[in-house]
Amino acid sequence: MNLVPFGLALVISLNLPGQQAALGGEEHAVLLAGKHHCMIAYAGKGHSFTLEIGAHPAKPSDIPGFITIDKQILQSTLVPAAGAFGEAAMTTAKEKDILLRYMNYELEFYKKKLKQRYSHLQTEWVTLEGRLFLLWYFDMPEHYKLVSRQVYASTLFYDQVMDLNAPVFKADDWGKARGLLVRLASTMKTYDRRLDLEMLRKKL
Repeated sequence: MNLVPFGLALVISLNLPGQQAALGGEEHAVLLAGKHHCMIAYAGKGHSFTLEIGAHPAKPSDIPGFITIDKQILQSTLVPAAGAFGEAAMTTAKEKDILLRYMNYELEFYKKKLKQRYSHLQTEWVTLEGRLFLLWYFDMPEHYKLVSRQVYASTLFYDQVMDLNAPVFKADDWGKARGLLVRLASTMKTYDRRLDLEMLRKKL
């Protein structure tokens, strides 16, 4: 892995002009908005997934790569997962090991390469509809005026890690952000084929 999550890079780009993280190789899920409800969807070459938003207000954010749901911005990002060879033969212990190594790598990159500090890192494991997620969140440095905390929900998606990330602008809103990520994560459906996103959108 050699990627920093876009949510971390977003904070850096907003607060440190001229300093950018290399984001090559990341992929993003997209917002599909229909007449009756909305969803987040991703279509890869051989695998796809959807996350149900339902009737909650959703729209593209002013920040590229993000969407806004109930006034909370978030994104769904996919990055390669070292050591992941598909879900069928994956043990829970191996899955946890991969997700923790992924989180630690990204945080180390954030701290050493990007020269940024975070504090009060917390992690928790949750199983939602049979799928294991690592929830992790931390406080941003006090001099960051825009974002106070970052909240992530990470899971394995075949040979990738799927991240849901919500930057928290007001410290008191972090519980709302966490709740939104958990609600979305609990609706994740995967497909062993490439979905036709335009056709899917028309059915919403």
